[in-house]
Amino acid sequence: MKTITISTENSETYSSISNFFIDYYMTDANGEFVKVYLYLVRLLSNSPKISIAEIADHFNLTEKDICRAIKYWISRDVLKLNYDGRGKLNGIVLLPLHNPNSELVEQETDIISILRDDDEPNVIPMPEIKTESIELSVPSKVTFSKDEINELEKDEDWSDILYFVETIFGKPVSSKDLQTLLYIYESLDFNVDLFEYLIEYCATMGKKNCRYMEAVAIAWYKDGIKTKQDAKKQSSLTTGIAKTVFKALGIRSRVPTSIELAYITTWNKDFGFSEDIIKTACEKAIASNPNSVNFAYINAILENWNKNGVSTQDDIIRLDKEFISKKSRNNNSSKSSKTINNINNFQQTNLDDELDEMEKLFLKEVNKK
Repeated sequence: MKTITISTENSETYSSISNFFIDYYMTDANGEFVKVYLYLVRLLSNSPKISIAEIADHFNLTEKDICRAIKYWISRDVLKLNYDGRGKLNGIVLLPLHNPNSELVEQETDIISILRDDDEPNVIPMPEIKTESIELSVPSKVTFSKDEINELEKDEDWSDILYFVETIFGKPVSSKDLQTLLYIYESLDFNVDLFEYLIEYCATMGKKNCRYMEAVAIAWYKDGIKTKQDAKKQSSLTTGIAKTVFKALGIRSRVPTSIELAYITTWNKDFGFSEDIIKTACEKAIASNPNSVNFAYINAILENWNKNGVSTQDDIIRLDKEFISKKSRNNNSSKSSKTINNINNFQQTNLDDELDEMEKLFLKEVNKK
């Protein structure tokens, strides 16, 4: 069966949910928060007066849980609180949703429209800025005292973080995990939005443990990531390339390990290789060593390309030809002549096989070091 039809046999009523909510807002939200929002939409159909306690009873949650959900959606401009003339809270307003990406397009369009083709913009000279990345030193771990932990219970953001961890990881926080979470919150100075995204990111990667979370947090800290937007930008980049690498290697049904992500980040960020170049390296690694290709093997190829200034597919072809030529010159005159003739004979049909064979020999030399 390729398709199915959705229908109903009775006269039930239905609530209308914005596709923007499903496409853009629901993906980043905690499941309990999504349920609360959907229930608020449901209540619009008959507009009853309802209390926070009644909503909590409906989901078998606490009133504080419901307040956290409402607070979350207010911070995302999905809801707002309504007050009467005396400043007393009397309602919750569901705001119209929008496509966040459309705002970026509109802003870019506005900027472009400001400078017409015949306009000469005023340019303010800027000093040259060095672009090399500076890795931040990571704060040392300390043990938080019981008094410090008790004092933090008054911090609402900290309470929200603990709630997120226990809800998404599906288990209570141990004393050891508590120290790890406090290190990220206090020493690495993760704000609540960045911390919540860190929790969701680790869960998405299939790593529901605080040790992995700490490793990711330290990596983000070293990269100078301080906001949720920065983290999403980096993770989407590495995750997108990771999908390409895994597809090229025929790996399915699992997420990248922290070591594999570290390799991919090095290839893309440190070496500056595009997704297309990385994919080519994977394909060459498979062609050269199909039975035992691994990330270290691919890394050897990309390290060589980085040392030789590769940035395009033409550079790869150039480097392959230079390698073949160098190997040929090292042989004696008779063998060299024969090799050159063979290359010329097979240039139209078997050049790719010849390049792969030469690259295999080169990688063996590299791996001996």
